[in-house]
Amino acid sequence: MKNNLLNLATALLISGLAISVTGCKEDTIIKAGITPASDNIFSNIIGDTLTIYSKTVEDDSIVTGYTPTNSNIIHGVGTLTDAFFGRTNWGIYMQVLPNAANLTLPTTPDSAVLILPYAGFSWGDTNKNVTEEFAVYRVTDDMSKDTAYFSKTKKAVDWSNPVSEPLSVNLFNLKDSVKVAGSNKAPHMRIKLKAAFMNELLAIAKAANNSGEFINAMKGLYIVAKDTNNNTIKVIPYFYISGASDYSRASVAFYYNENGNTDPNKVSTNFFSFTTADCAHYNYISRKYDGYPAYPYVKQTTGQQSDSIILMQNEPGASFDIRIPYLKNLPVAIINKAQLVITKVSLASDPDAGILYEPSRLYPVGVDASGKTYTILDREPVDVSGPLDFIDGNRRSVTVNGITVTQWHINIPREVQKAIINKSDELHLRINGTVTYPGAYRLIAGGKHSTYKIRLNITYSTITK
Repeated sequence: MKNNLLNLATALLISGLAISVTGCKEDTIIKAGITPASDNIFSNIIGDTLTIYSKTVEDDSIVTGYTPTNSNIIHGVGTLTDAFFGRTNWGIYMQVLPNAANLTLPTTPDSAVLILPYAGFSWGDTNKNVTEEFAVYRVTDDMSKDTAYFSKTKKAVDWSNPVSEPLSVNLFNLKDSVKVAGSNKAPHMRIKLKAAFMNELLAIAKAANNSGEFINAMKGLYIVAKDTNNNTIKVIPYFYISGASDYSRASVAFYYNENGNTDPNKVSTNFFSFTTADCAHYNYISRKYDGYPAYPYVKQTTGQQSDSIILMQNEPGASFDIRIPYLKNLPVAIINKAQLVITKVSLASDPDAGILYEPSRLYPVGVDASGKTYTILDREPVDVSGPLDFIDGNRRSVTVNGITVTQWHINIPREVQKAIINKSDELHLRINGTVTYPGAYRLIAGGKHSTYKIRLNITYSTITK
């Protein structure tokens, strides 16, 4: 009987079809933004009486070395200090390959630059002229394109000998096009490589018979801010690593004159480019909470079940940890709606709230008894947009007691239905933001807050014969 009911409820919710329970006048499938009429005698509404334990946990690492199938790879680079959450550093590990084996080029090109195409997005204070200095270093550890590297993975780097000249970049101007050899190219950052390293790259390329030999000799590059202890910068830019053509993907560009040419607008170019088929990559991201207000929440060591406020950053970092016990005490019924409501809280101790803004959407995952995360039923199947439309999780403005606040509504009826039918001791969820821009965005929300506490609104219909 238990399995039959679960299968029935799951089938209804997967299909998205609205059907009626005998004697019921409302839809079985109700999206997160819709509340059924409370005067339906077969409907039951539960809200503030549910027990919810909420606190902050640290998700200290995510896979940033994966290659998405339907979009380009995007990584951040630089340092950002948040007055509440602390300092974050981003660095990019990547490999490049010559366009052909046994490369034939002039012995000494005029110059070579590392190109990072701007992804068109920076998070933080984008209205100020802020200058940051970047450099490129040689990776001395092996890297493999077949490894999904995590954001906390450290590869050995030759810090004593940077392979580039230091580059000071006005982060405000990254969005501008760049004139190269007389024509405008899409916005990108250009870090000039030292002549000795440029010549070494060419020598390795000429000696290598295939991509494997080249990567074995030139294991990779690491791009990072020169001063990772800078406490003044409040913006982080993001760049494309993969792309379809030159100046739209990460690469090393060589510039040289041929046949006595002296016209700077007619220089020849050759590229060593990042390719998804052959090159490894990942975004290294580290957080520093010590000495900042977020520290006792993120690094808590006591076993308290709930905090007044809970914190979230795009992974890696702070994450909402939600536990909902006692669902097994609810009657076995059709769940019309189960809506998790999360409300933003403003604090006087958070002066950066206006510029280091929150994500537009939140994404839940389940946490099993062993602590491993899994895809909740309401996200299945994950390869189509329908489940995301159903689960919602979008930011919205609502009025609570005459005050406009920011909320996120997350629809999880199938997962709640499963917990009730299986008599689970608790429903355990972890909630984060988008993975498109790793490390960006943050949110302070109500946990057991006196005014804006997290809540789960459940509407269910009893089953009649």
